[in-house]
Amino acid sequence: MSHDTIIKVSTDTQQASNMGDLALSLMGGVGRSDFQDRLALSLKRHVAIDAGLILLYRRNAAPKILFNDWRTDKGLSDIRAYLQGPYRMDPFYQLALDNGDDGLYRLKQIDPSYDRSQYYRDYYQHSGLHDEINVFVGLDADTKIAISLARRRCNAAFSAEDQDFLQTAAPLLSMAVLRHFRDLRPESLGDESPSLQNALAQAIKNFGRSVLTDRECQVAQMILRGYSVKGAAEKLGISPATVKLHRRNLYAKLDITSQTALFSLFIDAVSSANNAFEDPLTTYLSPGSSLTGWVRPH
Repeated sequence: MSHDTIIKVSTDTQQASNMGDLALSLMGGVGRSDFQDRLALSLKRHVAIDAGLILLYRRNAAPKILFNDWRTDKGLSDIRAYLQGPYRMDPFYQLALDNGDDGLYRLKQIDPSYDRSQYYRDYYQHSGLHDEINVFVGLDADTKIAISLARRRCNAAFSAEDQDFLQTAAPLLSMAVLRHFRDLRPESLGDESPSLQNALAQAIKNFGRSVLTDRECQVAQMILRGYSVKGAAEKLGISPATVKLHRRNLYAKLDITSQTALFSLFIDAVSSANNAFEDPLTTYLSPGSSLTGWVRPH
């Protein structure tokens, strides 16, 4: 195995582990009053962020700030100034309400000349920021959630690895946001509650057992916990080729094609489960469920 191949395998393994951690963190926040805070903290464990915002964009209305932790020279005064009018010139705001597709966007990619725009002169240059990524999640035709992540000029721009991670994470973020705002539930667990961790562990253990074989369930559990193919094979005492075979079969049964899609399905199914002791897919796939119309990401 070449040095480059070893590095790639190591990187892929780490990303799988990071995605598993992110999926479980997002799952733990859905339906809670501090969902936005937990989402931001979950992302910060994997990507350095100087200024984080979660905004609600509505057509013909000023944005609403759902979360902010701007670590900029002017801090909150920057946000107040933004809401007084500059938001109308914000390339992200314009794209979001111009029926822009959900997904990840980077400022310098959607507007390469933004640093010569009136928006830049009147507002952005004074914020101290120089690189920004947004993830859009549409709630309806006139409403979007924008998860804004930015870097200050004193720090390096987002790396290719940062952008790749966020691109892979975007479907998970979208599913968690949609589930949270579609089905808000009363908060019943305190911060860092052992019961929450136990419920998540039980959900992983039960996930898929109503439609998958025992071995396919075990492989699904390994994927959800962030194991690589090699790591799952070692843990289960089978060959990597056998793991790949079970993975292909379980993906086919669940009508998905990727690890990210499995995480998204897990988030949505667990959020709709009646209790922690059933297969989350039982409720999710039951006849008449409003969730069965959901189009899974591929």
